[in-house]
Amino acid sequence: MKATLLIKNIENLYTCDKDFTILHHAFIACHHDKIIEINTGSYKEWLDPATRVIDAQGECVVPAFIDCQFKSFTHVRLGDQLRQDINALYAMRQNGILTLICDNPNSQRMKLEQDVFYKKNQPKLPVLHRLNELNDKIPETFLMSCGFGLPNSYVYSMAPMSYVLFQTHRVCSRTLLESMTSLPAKEFNLLDRGSIEIGKTADLLVLQVTTIEHYFQTLGRPLIHRMIKNGIQFYPEWMVC
Repeated sequence: MKATLLIKNIENLYTCDKDFTILHHAFIACHHDKIIEINTGSYKEWLDPATRVIDAQGECVVPAFIDCQFKSFTHVRLGDQLRQDINALYAMRQNGILTLICDNPNSQRMKLEQDVFYKKNQPKLPVLHRLNELNDKIPETFLMSCGFGLPNSYVYSMAPMSYVLFQTHRVCSRTLLESMTSLPAKEFNLLDRGSIEIGKTADLLVLQVTTIEHYFQTLGRPLIHRMIKNGIQFYPEWMVC
């Protein structure tokens, strides 16, 4: 089996597996929607003439983000709800959120660029979703959400929250990254995503920074270079594999 998509020269690959393994100067090989190899060293055995190759030199790769508490526009008419939901989901997608958990079953959808699932259970971990909720007692482990749809909350990115937690409250980068990737996947039984491991769905973000710490300490500048959903790059442009 050869790769349909291969990302090479990754400065730092954050797998978000149970050990939070970080691979340096690594590559990811994907066969259609699944990850078939992650490693360092030579990747040539995974190539054939049809393989699409992305060079991520000087960049890091992380799992695509998961928002665990999306609330749709249920307080407006159905037609308006659909339009407003589409606009909100697009804005969150532009900020790397490719999977969402929603409390409205009518908002479920699975598209080429983004999935929305119905919330079938309540998470055991606390959810942080507003800057004004932060205090000196930050939980040791938590989930993160934009908080979109809560009263007077129209934030489409988890960057402001993660920036404040990282810079002001000194929350470590591992805790922040896991709160928007592997932990929500585990809490809501999305076992095919949330980490970069062989056999899992290739939902990936290529960031224009060498480390995730650089990402969390930057605000107001877009740092997502590429977005890949189900093994297909759709941002900044479509790449057919």
